[in-house]
Amino acid sequence: MKIKQKEIMVLQDLEQIKPLADPLRVKILKILINRQATVKQVADELHQSSAKIHYHIKELEKNGFIKMVDTVEKGGILEKYYQAVAKNYQIEYRIG
Repeated sequence: MKIKQKEIMVLQDLEQIKPLADPLRVKILKILINRQATVKQVADELHQSSAKIHYHIKELEKNGFIKMVDTVEKGGILEKYYQAVAKNYQIEYRIG
């Protein structure tokens, strides 16, 4: 199931911007902008452990950058598919 992605998500405060300070999260987000994927698929593509990617995916999900879009049962294991909520992200942060 593919979700309808917003064209752009505007980030307006530091709390929204902070999760993207981690380069690995930006790489994960780039993958999930283009397609839906499981934690394992992202981990394999980025040559990282599934546990490490799972942590970062949960942080991105908690902060509203991605959503779980589908679940598929394979061999008794529930695979969760994630996708970015927007195609583009823009920072509009004003100091003062």
